[in-house]
Amino acid sequence: MKTLKHLKQIRGPDPNYNDICFAGAGSDVSQLSKTFPEVDMVFGNGQKFSLAPENYLFRHSKVIGAYCLGIFQNGKDPTTLLGGIVVRNTLVTYDRENEKVGFLKTNCSDLWGKLHGPGAPSPAPSASYNRNSTAGAPPVMAPSGRPNFTIPAEFQVGLITFDMSLSMNHSDLAPHITELSQLIANDLDIDASQVHLLNFTSKGDEYFLRWGIYPAGSSRYIANSTAMSIIVRLTGRHLKLPDTFGGYQLDNWKLETHPPLKRSWWKQHFLAVVLGVLITMVLGLASFGGWFIWRQRHQAFGTYKPVGAVVPEQELQPL
Repeated sequence: MKTLKHLKQIRGPDPNYNDICFAGAGSDVSQLSKTFPEVDMVFGNGQKFSLAPENYLFRHSKVIGAYCLGIFQNGKDPTTLLGGIVVRNTLVTYDRENEKVGFLKTNCSDLWGKLHGPGAPSPAPSASYNRNSTAGAPPVMAPSGRPNFTIPAEFQVGLITFDMSLSMNHSDLAPHITELSQLIANDLDIDASQVHLLNFTSKGDEYFLRWGIYPAGSSRYIANSTAMSIIVRLTGRHLKLPDTFGGYQLDNWKLETHPPLKRSWWKQHFLAVVLGVLITMVLGLASFGGWFIWRQRHQAFGTYKPVGAVVPEQELQPL
């Protein structure tokens, strides 16, 4: 804190939380290390885990060039909450038997591809899924706290829904729905076209909304990694709304998943059958064409007679 005297400390984007934020750092995230220092997490045995600025700061949603600490007070509890950004691009391993935790800096995108590449075993399905279902799996209900499950690789996420309640004093929410959906999309790191309002009710200054997150563009499903990222953001207090929206609460998120369709033998081998028929037709036409050409040539050569050959006389027909 002492090294940030040239920055102005400001209030956080959400008045319901006492966030520690600083303005005047510039909007270029790649230059944060020139303004904010590297921070060390020091453990009891003296070992350190260094955090770059992008691992302990998040953007202020209302002030350009302002950033807030991703480290929070845990209510009345003396412990401290560490935001998910602390382990961004970090592989965290847990040794429950020896009560140890390990951190390894890595590119999580590359690591995810390696773990889920060809030949990699699929994770065991959660008890929330029905492997024998062909019509569709039931939605996964929101557990308490952060999600502690993995979406089986063979399942596909078609829709994510969640409920939002807002408390706005002396204001009408309806004209701000588009702005609100854009803010949600920005904080969830998805396109605004994926966010749809499914239900909207109000009671006085209380507003109750149900939102749906749909696949991007022409895609039929949301990638499992993207779905997990969205759920983590929803449950990890990543949504930062302006004061105009008052206080808010998120709950009751669901994943609507679909098991892989069991295709019939015809659908599985359709392409091979079509290719086989086409090849057979081409070979048949080629064989018929060769035989026809050979026959024409054979008949043409058969009409000629040697010069000295005796041929029967034929009378000329009268004109």
